[in-house]
Amino acid sequence: MTTYGDLVTLLLCFFILLFSYSVLDVIKFEQIIYSLQGTFLREQGILDSSRHPSTPEDDAMLDVDKEPALDVDQDAAEIFDEFYEVYLSVRSFLQDAGLDDDIKIRYEDRGIVLEMREAVLFDPGRADLKAESLELLHTINTVLQQLPNKILVEGHTDNVPINQPMFPSNWELSVIRATRVVRYLIEHKGLAPERFVASGYGEFNPITTNDTPEGRAHNRRVNIVISALE
Repeated sequence: MTTYGDLVTLLLCFFILLFSYSVLDVIKFEQIIYSLQGTFLREQGILDSSRHPSTPEDDAMLDVDKEPALDVDQDAAEIFDEFYEVYLSVRSFLQDAGLDDDIKIRYEDRGIVLEMREAVLFDPGRADLKAESLELLHTINTVLQQLPNKILVEGHTDNVPINQPMFPSNWELSVIRATRVVRYLIEHKGLAPERFVASGYGEFNPITTNDTPEGRAHNRRVNIVISALE
């Protein structure tokens, strides 16, 4: 009986130990899932942190694990959540300014993308900014001067060969268009030149088909990307 009692006691201790490890793993797992789900839903505009205040149980759960890696992940999630709030503010500002048709705004991993069709900024086959585009860039500057982030300006074309003396190919046209936008924002609006990167993609990064006139019109565009990284 003594031997049997010792065996039962050891088994009890063994299962209690297993149970304690399993509880810690579940808590850690729930923390990770909660963080990932919350970030994803907030990025989709479904979850608003103000509508889900933390509870004492949530606070207790967050205090269980003090590993630095988890803290870094949470800090990164908070940074991107804050940047998504910037995106919502910029989108609201452009809507209030009545620029929904001229500027398409979207949120990507790399940052906030402001997409403008060729017809808004340039005449076909030209790289000189149209007079009516200056007011549009003035409005965009109102946003950019409020933010410290890097700004990427990207030129895109369709696949129709251009072959002009000034633009031997669509590469040159796309790069110079991006550069003209950058120079206007720097020289006329006073933005810091070190914030900018100008690049041209030519015809090689289309967003839709080049087989139709409508598709080619969509592909001829300039993107201003407010980088998620300052």
